Amino acid sequence: MDLQAFSMDKNGEKNGEVFCEGRREDLLPRRLLAAAELIPSCGTVCDVGCDHGYLSIYLLQHKKARRVIAMDVNQGPLERAGENVALFGLEEQMELRRSDGLAKVAPGEADFFVCAGMGGKLIMKIMSDHPEVTASMKGALLQPQSDLRQVRRFVYALGWHIETEEIVFEEDGGGKKTGKYYPMFLIQPGQEELPPEAELAYGNLTKQKNPEVLQDFLQYQLKIKREAQEQVRNSTTERSLKRFSQLKKEIEEVEAVRLHLSARSTGIKKQKTE
Repeated sequence: MDLQAFSMDKNGEKNGEVFCEGRREDLLPRRLLAAAELIPSCGTVCDVGCDHGYLSIYLLQHKKARRVIAMDVNQGPLERAGENVALFGLEEQMELRRSDGLAKVAPGEADFFVCAGMGGKLIMKIMSDHPEVTASMKGALLQPQSDLRQVRRFVYALGWHIETEEIVFEEDGGGKKTGKYYPMFLIQPGQEELPPEAELAYGNLTKQKNPEVLQDFLQYQLKIKREAQEQVRNSTTERSLKRFSQLKKEIEEVEAVRLHLSARSTGIKKQKTE
């Protein structure tokens, strides 16, 4: 049974009835589907913080990995993942381990790891806590939900670099155009020059797979920063003056990135028409 053909019965129980054939996102949210498609073909993948195990299952079913070590620090998610592994008949290819980050992985045991759906500080801690394991990997997919600038800087300080970036918007349901942006990047070992601050904050534009969504994200960032700036505009406290100045700098940074991205998009369109 394919993950994308998996369904739930009227009581919310798992069954194997095929429905909505071809809709890969039925169980895999857009943010995880995008992450899975960024991952190159690997031998063994460590899915750190595996939760329900759907990403691991997808990687196996779509030949992205020959073997997966699915790990979580909590027992509950591992039990749910175990049920799904059995349901899809992948017990021989997918091993479950209770692990705090990469603690239960030996150096050289895997060649790729995934950290998705967690804060940036936690991702940096996972990579720092077991440097010998991190150093033995050939690549990783990071999807930090915070501290993007710091995570990118950390990657380069570690002697790695960002190979490819993507950002997706995932609606939160309810029929409204509300939701959240999810930046993610494929990283690999190999020292490269540290990008400028604007790229550390918003990504390398030449490596971005989804520039249209990045433009939307930048517009959203401008909106919330300008609204925040208006809230402190008329205040004369030292704290408010510092906040206003900081927001002004951040707005200028976003506008510079938008201008660069627009110029790049125009250049690409021009090349296509020539």
